[in-house]
Amino acid sequence: MTIDLQVSEFDPGYTEAPAWTKDLVIYEIAPYGFTSPNGAGDGNGSGTFRSMQAKLAYLEDLGITAIWLAGYCPCTAHFYNIKSVYACIRPDAIDPALGSDHDLKAFIAEAHQRGIRVFLDVITHGVVNGSPLIDEHPEWFDGSTWGMADYNYDNADFRAWWVNVWTHWVAEFGVDGYRLDVPRYNQMGLWTEVAQRCSQAGHPIVIFPEIATTYHFSQRDYSGFSTDMAGEFCATPSFVGQQISCHDEGWEAPAGQYYRSRGNRGLFAYNLYGYNIPVFMAGEEWFAAQVSLPRLERFLFGGGGPGGWLYGSQLQWEQLHEEKHKQMHHDIRKALTIRKANRDVLHSDRANTHIVRVPTAPLGRPLSYARFIPGIKAIVVVTNGSHDANEIQTFTLAIPLNKMGLAGAGQYRVTNLWTGSVAVEEESALCRYP
Repeated sequence: MTIDLQVSEFDPGYTEAPAWTKDLVIYEIAPYGFTSPNGAGDGNGSGTFRSMQAKLAYLEDLGITAIWLAGYCPCTAHFYNIKSVYACIRPDAIDPALGSDHDLKAFIAEAHQRGIRVFLDVITHGVVNGSPLIDEHPEWFDGSTWGMADYNYDNADFRAWWVNVWTHWVAEFGVDGYRLDVPRYNQMGLWTEVAQRCSQAGHPIVIFPEIATTYHFSQRDYSGFSTDMAGEFCATPSFVGQQISCHDEGWEAPAGQYYRSRGNRGLFAYNLYGYNIPVFMAGEEWFAAQVSLPRLERFLFGGGGPGGWLYGSQLQWEQLHEEKHKQMHHDIRKALTIRKANRDVLHSDRANTHIVRVPTAPLGRPLSYARFIPGIKAIVVVTNGSHDANEIQTFTLAIPLNKMGLAGAGQYRVTNLWTGSVAVEEESALCRYP
């Protein structure tokens, strides 16, 4: 399928997010180190589209619904001395080190079969010096950021080419959308062109910028962990991204451990059940012990000794056989399974979210909450917030049945979604439920 383009001037409008946006759980993959079938290779990792494809069954079982693929095109080691998509040579081609057109198409096709969407990372500001695009079209470039050549968005021929590139990845490869690396507001009209063309061709997409502006949502609308989910709620905008972790962790840092959750599966699950779209980096789900690629250096343009940039991690999959990592993975997988099974309530559409605090005694943090369908169903989320999976705390919950339109039914079926136990309780018991 080919999409013919006639690009208009900048349009400040935007397209509606697809209905499936509410069920997104986004998992970021840096492809060179996510899998390394041949070890570190030249020091950048040896991951390929095919080796990533072999992990799709794992990702389906984990329960994620989307991949932020932070690498697909030819690139250099301009940053931190390792190859990264952020040092893009040209965005309209595939890095042969990762595989062929066929390999990427096969990866995306199987991801779709497993209910997983694929988003590409777009470097919006420019390309590395030495890119053939600069010689081919010098008028497409003006200025320099991050030691690279900046695109000239005032050039009409560039704008037409830009829209064509990103509609092509959707039309020919089945890409489901884009994460935009540090875009500026004056670029967003072109993304409306892209989104409209894709939607007209029967393939609606999601666009989520990093910072500075927003579209369907932003990667960094909310960073870190909430501890008062109900208290922070606002019904607008409909979709908000929550960055639990991303490749920027360990930025400019020495070698170390930079996953945000620090192994706290209770806090992780508390936020997974919230109304924000969770975004987290590969390995966070088992608190992987960070092993940096051997070429990774500390500072942006190299030097400073071994670096800790999370993008430059080489995941050690054998860690999943170690008890502490196995337990973390088990609990996050279980939390995601519960989220998927109850997506009528546990979704990320704020406009259709009902949430209320659930008082506890003793008062705990994070603060317990209930998400509900008025008069029909409620899910109460309570956690001790501890890093210790074996720590047991006892809470008494005062479930606010009246605020959820559930008062007066007499008897209630209560299911512990974590253990699977079921009980029938009287209303008086639920008002002080131990």
